[in-house]
Amino acid sequence: MNFSLTEEARFFEGMGAGWLEQAADANGRKAFMKKGTTPKWCRDRFVDVRHIKLEIAADFKARTISGTATLTVAPINDNADFLTLDACEMLIESVKADGQTVNFDHDGEHLTVYFGQTLEADRNLELAIKYSATPRRGAYFVGPDKGYPDKHLEFWTQGQDEDSRYWFPCFDYPNEKATSEIIARVPKGMVSLSNGALIDTRDDGNHEWHHWKHDVPHVAYLITLVIGDYTKVSKDYDGIPVDYYVPTGREEDGERSFGRTPEMVKFFSEKTGVRYPYTKYAQITAADFIFGGMENTTATTQTELTLHDATAALDFSSDPLNSHELAHQWFGDYLTCRDWSHAWLNESFATYFEAMWQEHANGDDEFEYYLDADWRSYLAEDRGAYRRPIQTNVYNEPLDLFDRHLYQKGAVILHHLRKTLGDRLWWKVINHYLTKNAEGSVITQDFASAIEDVTGKNYDWFFSQWIYGGGHPDFKLKAKWDDKTGSLDYSILQKQKPDDITAIFRLPVKVRFVYAGGEETCEFQIDKPAHRYHVKLPAKPKWISFDPGNSVPKTVDLEYSEEMLISQLEHDNDVMGRVYAARALSGKATKKATEALAKALASDKFWGVQAECAAALGKVHTTQALEALLDNTSGGHPKARRAVAKALGEFRDGRAGAELCAILEKDESYYVSAEAALALGKTRSGVAFDLMVKCLSRESHNDVIRSYIFNGFCELRDMRALEVLREWTAYGRSQQARLSAISALGRLAHESSEDSHKAQARETIEPLLEGDFRTAMSAISGLEALKEPKAMAALAKLAGTTHDSRIKKRAQGAIDSIRASQGTRKEVQELRDDYDKLKEEHDKLKERLDKLEDLDKESKKKRPTESLKKTAKLTAKVSARTGKASSKKVAKRKPAAKKKARKR
Repeated sequence: MNFSLTEEARFFEGMGAGWLEQAADANGRKAFMKKGTTPKWCRDRFVDVRHIKLEIAADFKARTISGTATLTVAPINDNADFLTLDACEMLIESVKADGQTVNFDHDGEHLTVYFGQTLEADRNLELAIKYSATPRRGAYFVGPDKGYPDKHLEFWTQGQDEDSRYWFPCFDYPNEKATSEIIARVPKGMVSLSNGALIDTRDDGNHEWHHWKHDVPHVAYLITLVIGDYTKVSKDYDGIPVDYYVPTGREEDGERSFGRTPEMVKFFSEKTGVRYPYTKYAQITAADFIFGGMENTTATTQTELTLHDATAALDFSSDPLNSHELAHQWFGDYLTCRDWSHAWLNESFATYFEAMWQEHANGDDEFEYYLDADWRSYLAEDRGAYRRPIQTNVYNEPLDLFDRHLYQKGAVILHHLRKTLGDRLWWKVINHYLTKNAEGSVITQDFASAIEDVTGKNYDWFFSQWIYGGGHPDFKLKAKWDDKTGSLDYSILQKQKPDDITAIFRLPVKVRFVYAGGEETCEFQIDKPAHRYHVKLPAKPKWISFDPGNSVPKTVDLEYSEEMLISQLEHDNDVMGRVYAARALSGKATKKATEALAKALASDKFWGVQAECAAALGKVHTTQALEALLDNTSGGHPKARRAVAKALGEFRDGRAGAELCAILEKDESYYVSAEAALALGKTRSGVAFDLMVKCLSRESHNDVIRSYIFNGFCELRDMRALEVLREWTAYGRSQQARLSAISALGRLAHESSEDSHKAQARETIEPLLEGDFRTAMSAISGLEALKEPKAMAALAKLAGTTHDSRIKKRAQGAIDSIRASQGTRKEVQELRDDYDKLKEEHDKLKERLDKLEDLDKESKKKRPTESLKKTAKLTAKVSARTGKASSKKVAKRKPAAKKKARKR
């Protein structure tokens, strides 16, 4: 399963996580779960479910389903006389056991069937359950209405985590696997897609019955059915059908989105050494899908938002979503986590294989930067929300675990493991893990055992710190050259504070020292808070690359000289070395640093480094930095241009505003124009509002331009935009834009000093809490941003009545956020206003200083001798004063320094 709707979000978006759980730990970070949360243990199985047969009819007009679920089960132990299944919000008409009617109880959530006799172990029993339902979860009807007359007519199901119980009776837990078949009634002219092979089709008046059968055991949440008006496009890999289904008329978009899938099947099959294990692989789009994608066995459902036109393809790709869901066919379907606490064995693996497809398809630079984006995504959650072990059974709902620790952090840890083992052993481990546990349920120890089987080494220490523990090493690196000894005093410090889940990490790390005429790479074993090394080198290093290849999950503070960082930015052949150098230079607002960043922005061979340089120049925030950005707004990779546009938003300068206006109107990329709209709002330009309103007429992929304009209004803080936003919240407006307008309305109204604005926003947003899943989630975001106490009643009502655990959690979190904000609102607003004033004053002062610096340069050109004499005198005075002071300080520190040296 993938939560992300768009690939572009990986590099430039941050998901707000402030609503996530509760009490703070010793480091000020919120706890993942409240103290006292009950651990969840793997569910017991009393019978072995061997086969599931569903005969089902979906009524599009009534939005109901009805049919018969026939389960072949066998008791695991002797003397079984009843069975309890999950069956939520459905009407059970009858139950038969081996053709005989039997008694049952149904409480709305669980169906208990009484066999009327005790059964011996391993004896097959066929239970036929006739039922009907009007599902609110698990199965969804989507179609046209007055507001959206062109919406695609569809029926689709979504089982993960435990929602299959809402559309058929089952044992709805990941430790139970069975073969399956679905016989579905389909309106003539429509197609269906389900697991396995389509083995029969028969006519029935205005309908057809489609018979799908899947003969490899899989879990209930992976059983799927989609019905709609689709066009099927057929491809293959090595004789295996690889198909995709898209709404009729979108075949070209489908090819852009899914065309490379056969290559992916080939890549994963060859790399794992396990050929794709099923009869077919198909992908189908779904309107209003509640996730990004879902890896149903042999039949993945993808959000329709992944479809894109040629313009979007300039800087958007469906490959990440496609490769992620395909990887699940091995990791999640063929092998499935036994219980949710081990869900990283599904999601971390799929996320890392998604990244490895990037490595295969686009090269090392894209791969390393892709993983870095994963890591930054995790860091945002770790710093802004909570820290937790990747493997934990302390949670409320399974979806609590489906976060950035599970996906992104786990992927980066797998990369670290791969680099620790080396590629030969890594792929041998993967193959052994898959073949040893084929078609089974797995826990973390199964993977650890596979590593030990292949390598002969115990990796418990690795799992202890990375999987069962939390956090990461937070390195501070210091380098000082000693001319007398010809050696480098090099310190590696771990600055993280150890606590119940965060350790001082044990890991090997390589460091590359590059000097004139050569280089040396040393490997250090890190296992203490501080390590100090004296590295003998032929010459002073020009630059140092810590962890070349970026294989260690970490944060790093480079306490290196500006000269070293500039040299690394210019010469390091490792992309992440240049990225780290650019980030470090963002804190050095000198002329040399700015020139180096400007040069790399214009000439680096990889767009990611250019983007980092643009971001750094935005932080440097000088006239020189602005000019460098203005020189690089056209040409090159659109993702680099997008970063430039974003950085220009840091400048409240007429030139930045004018350039952003031009980008918004003229750039060929939807996403660059969108970023320009958001940045333009940040500049508070006088022409911004009118142009942004004008550009709302522009169509774009998933309405990204309109969405960014709405967020730009929040930055602009022009209250005329409130009425514009209210208009766009209306039912019938373009869906993606409408969702963005709902949340932006709350944000902007919060900035208003008029109580009437806040009241109008609340009155507009509150009724939308009753909308579909995505509308409700946007409305919760809008009310949370509004921070009005009166909204808490509506949020509490939603939390108490919703059938969706995600909406409930989100609403409760919004209530907590609003409650916590009370009493600080005035202070926060005053601080924000003070910041804005200081920023404006800083910009003006910087501009004056730059002009004075230019005048001084001209003066020096005219009177070089006099200028040099004055400079020499001033330098001598400063040196004399600071020299005495520093001598005293050094003298005082010498005894302590000796003591520390002995300790080390």
